[in-house]
Amino acid sequence: MLQPTRTDHRFILASASPRRREILRRLGVRFLVDPSSAGEPEPVPGDTPAMHALRLARLKARDVRDRHSSGIIIGADTIVVCGRQILGKPRSGREARSMLRCLGGRWHEVITGICLIDAASGKTRSACSRSRVHIRRLTGAEIDWYLATGEYRDKAGAYAIQGHGAWLVDRLEGCYYNVVGFPVVTFLNLCRRLGIRLLP
Repeated sequence: MLQPTRTDHRFILASASPRRREILRRLGVRFLVDPSSAGEPEPVPGDTPAMHALRLARLKARDVRDRHSSGIIIGADTIVVCGRQILGKPRSGREARSMLRCLGGRWHEVITGICLIDAASGKTRSACSRSRVHIRRLTGAEIDWYLATGEYRDKAGAYAIQGHGAWLVDRLEGCYYNVVGFPVVTFLNLCRRLGIRLLP
């Protein structure tokens, strides 16, 4: 585990995501949770998917920074890109089914934008992590089964690789934790860029 006592910085997670909370807990990072109330606007024309993910992460971090005078705010946002289409969180089972049909039998990209803001100084660092995931060909019955688990709710791309969605994925290139929603090494590198020591 990381030794959070190596730094005096307090982290504030601007997200209600249980996956991000669990990853930080497992790393031994002490943090508070203060979810952002900022919405998730549509992509700006001309933005790449990575630019869109970073824009959302920064938006969330800045929203929470306004409520704190100290601490390191962590903003994050994960998107799934299938072809040229950005897949966010499905708003219904029907939309989730459409996403899974789009993803089945092909590669897609998972991009997580992370933004860290030192609330006291305003110093900001941000970066993106990318992973490629291949979903095997899915039958209609398999999609029905997965939707019945309810796991697709609140998941970009309508699946969770760390849960029942593991049955759907047959190949992965890049950071597994990025696909879950919080790329650990990207976070570590951003901390270092802010002068925060988490490892010896």
